[in-house]
Formats: sequence, C-alpha cells, structure tokens
Amino acid sequence: MMASGPSLPSALEAREQLTKTLQAAWARGSAESTPLALILVGFDKAESAVGTGILERALRVHCARTHDVFLRRANDEYVAVLPDTPPAGARHVGEQIVAAMRAEDTDHTHRVSVGVAVAVPDEQRTPTDLLRRAESALQASRENGGDRVTGGTAAGTVSPPPKSALAQLRDLLPGKKKDADLKRRTD
Repeated sequence: MMASGPSLPSALEAREQLTKTLQAAWARGSAESTPLALILVGFDKAESAVGTGILERALRVHCARTHDVFLRRANDEYVAVLPDTPPAGARHVGEQIVAAMRAEDTDHTHRVSVGVAVAVPDEQRTPTDLLRRAESALQASRENGGDRVTGGTAAGTVSPPPKSALAQLRDLLPGKKKDADLKRRTD
C-alpha cells in the first residue's frame, strides 16, 4: 500500500509519516513477538519519472500484503515496512524488487540498491536502530557497485521470538521417535 497521496509529501511530512508507520509496526511486532523488516530502496543514478514508475510498480507488487506499507522517503529513496517478515523473506522481497527493475529497464539506466534490516521488536532496541541498520545496508549496497541487495541474512540479524509457555513445556517432554528409530534391527 502506498501511503502518499497524489502529490509528494514534503520532507518533513514524509519523515513524520515514516515515524508513525514504523512506530505502529514496531508496537505490533513487540506485542506479537514477530519480526519486523525494513527495506530501503534507492536509485543508483539520478531518479527519473520512468524509473520511479517502474520502482513504484515493483513495490506495489512485492509489498502487497495487508500490513505492508511503502513510502517515499526522499527524492530518490523509498522505504518498505514489512511486519511479520523474517530475514530470508525480507531479503527475497528486496531481490524481487531489484529483479523487477532489471526486467523492466532494458537500457540499464534505472537501477536500484536495496538495504534490508530485520528485528524482533523488544525493549533493548528501537525503531531508530532498525532504520539505521537499513541505512547502513543500503550504503553498503551502493558502495559495492549498486544494483544489489545487502542485509537481511539470517545470521545474527534477528533474534527468535520468545517461545510460549506451551512450547517450552513441549520442549521438556520426550518427543516421539521417528519410525526408523522404532524399527527393530533384524540383521
């Protein structure tokens, strides 16, 4: 869902809109102990109306779940807030956006870099921390030649959500053995 209206919001309006959207998604993720993904997408070269159209179509297609939101952050940057999205899923969305830009832009003038950050919201982190990590990942994408996705890997990116009391109890009980373990050796 694109949050901006017919005219582009001012830089201050865009920042306020992003802050509100991110805080609401952070609160939801914290209450549900689910991962929150933030994807920053920026043009590698100067933005154009054609490139913007391609990117906005890609964002509409790949950020289309009910709670997904994408906003224009600056003249050449967009941000997607993806609730309940694990690192691999967020990275996949970023890769789909880059691939969509490549597929539609045959003259190679409208390439984008993508930075991905994911966290399970908790009291030790803030939405600003998540935004900074996404900004760092976007910068790394640009520094490594652009037209790529950086961040969103599973290693160290996100903590697993805490287990429910029922899940903790199940872990304590002896599990069912696999069929192979139950079969008696006959040789």
